[in-house]
Amino acid sequence: MKKNIGAFPALYPTPLTLVGAMVDGKPSWMTVAHVGIIGHDRILISCAKIHYTNKGIRRHGVVSVSLVDEAMLPKADCAGSVSGHRDDKSELCEWTAGETGAPIPTESPLVMECRVADNYETETFDNFILEIKAVWAEEGVLTADGKPDYEKIAPVLFEFPTYTYLRTGKRLGKCLSFAGTKR
Repeated sequence: MKKNIGAFPALYPTPLTLVGAMVDGKPSWMTVAHVGIIGHDRILISCAKIHYTNKGIRRHGVVSVSLVDEAMLPKADCAGSVSGHRDDKSELCEWTAGETGAPIPTESPLVMECRVADNYETETFDNFILEIKAVWAEEGVLTADGKPDYEKIAPVLFEFPTYTYLRTGKRLGKCLSFAGTKR
């Protein structure tokens, strides 16, 4: 029997991302796990309004959203543990400027460079709707036909209720291959 355990966002785990934006001429980094896909060309990042990096996202309208792998996790965790209002996080990651001017961290296996299309504001959150302008990937995490291989990327997942990082799991099967299974 199921039990009502309250009303909260239970859509976890989600990919842990490192979000980068330019603030006062330097990159600022923050971790964001409240992310979603809202079309084939747009994603959403939901960030508390108090975050320092939001200032750069609002001002410049460009941002990078990077998948975090296990090797990058210590830096991403630091970005989420330290406030940009108090500490300069600009040297946390090596980076290059993307085509839009958004900072692209060199350590990430896959980075989406985005332009802000809209901001759905709630009382305490900026919900940035981002148009994907480019996807930058390390060649070693691509399939033979140039698509991201998420088993190779092995993105870190974030589970909110217990504040825990998880590894991605094993492949279970191809999509749409279970249609013959009896319901």
